Amino acid sequence: MDTSTMQKEDMQKKEEEEEEDYELDETTTSSENEQELKRSFRAICNDEGLVSKTAMKNWNEIKELLRDEELSEEEFDEMWEKIPKSGGAADLVDVDGFLKFNSALDDLFEYLEEDDNDSDDEVDATQSNKSKEIQVVTPMFYGDDLPPGVVFAELANENALVGLDELKKWGDLQDMLKDGDLLPLELQNMYESIPKAKGSQDGKLDEEGFIQLYDEIYSLFEEVGDDYEDATSVSIEDSNVSNARGTTFSSKNQFLSLLEDLSCGDESRLLCGLDGTESEVQLVLEAATALENEPSNMANDSDKDIQSSDIAGEWELLYTTSSTMKFHKSLSGLVPPNGKFGGLIQKLKASKYLSDTEYVEKINAGPASFEVRVTGDWELRSSVSLFTGSKSVCINVVPDKVSYGLTNQKADHWKSLGPMNLLDISYLDEDLRIMRGTTSTDSIFVFKRIS
Repeated sequence: MDTSTMQKEDMQKKEEEEEEDYELDETTTSSENEQELKRSFRAICNDEGLVSKTAMKNWNEIKELLRDEELSEEEFDEMWEKIPKSGGAADLVDVDGFLKFNSALDDLFEYLEEDDNDSDDEVDATQSNKSKEIQVVTPMFYGDDLPPGVVFAELANENALVGLDELKKWGDLQDMLKDGDLLPLELQNMYESIPKAKGSQDGKLDEEGFIQLYDEIYSLFEEVGDDYEDATSVSIEDSNVSNARGTTFSSKNQFLSLLEDLSCGDESRLLCGLDGTESEVQLVLEAATALENEPSNMANDSDKDIQSSDIAGEWELLYTTSSTMKFHKSLSGLVPPNGKFGGLIQKLKASKYLSDTEYVEKINAGPASFEVRVTGDWELRSSVSLFTGSKSVCINVVPDKVSYGLTNQKADHWKSLGPMNLLDISYLDEDLRIMRGTTSTDSIFVFKRIS
């Protein structure tokens, strides 16, 4: 065999190997995409593991395509009608139907990309016309301080009902979504939790349902501070907790035993005191105050300053009296109607150049359970207590991103994170940390070190 023939065979063999590697990479990428889609499916499906047309349309990926006019309502409806439904249901798909819908969506955009290359000018003109049509068909209504009944009357369709399409005309709501003051998932969870109008096949709201939605939306922007805790007038003597008001908490073990007593025995209760009564909160505050005066408290050691290395590590939230977390029933505010807060881990990393933080929040929702991750930076700051006038050290957290499923969003407008962004260290030892609000000392967060 001559040299030329051998070179040709070597080149042919190399090309075949490269082709096999490409096919393998393509298969791996496809598998990874499918796993990501399945995670998204679990995040939006109901307790039966099915996704409705409304939930699909309000999935962040689809909502952005519709909002940016990259996907039309007609195209969405056409693809939805073509995919197989679960058990013959007209409005529910399982995970296979969800994957087929996304496959059809990919095919649509591949076709559009080819079409764009052939007729860019024509497409631009069509999109411009669509924009003009949408502006004419869906004029925005701003209710300002009008009563919710008046807002409903302006938005309602010919059947005196309001659905997701009609809500797109509510300018105040759209501004909240655009500015990040209200998350699409928050709106979706609120909307789906409200009873729909009788006889409404499209799942729309009557006036009573709309007013309930209106009140839930605007309740997010009410001041949630001490008023939340003052709303109940349960006295300490009325508490079901075995400890009496006069109990003296003089040790860390007693404090931890109290927290354990408050959290065990009733699986229907929320973790970390998110449904704690006024009397329970008072007991915890008294116990925390007693512990803060113990000699073991590094925060009171005038001979040694708290360093980042003393705080760095992974910490689990044991208990909080935060009215904001109670209001949202979580840190992120992303608990769906049938879901439940599953716990919170705070990770604090410290090096010579970087100080990174990450919150990992578990949301238990059956097959749709998911994790919310909040990442950002943190630092220690010297401060002076507004209440005692004494020196203190606080942890300043600057959240950057919030991610769940395939969704990644900036955290700078995420209101529910606010109460944990700046907290005084009121107690610290090797494995326990108590944080208090800088403007409300009755708002505490108790963390236990896990690594």
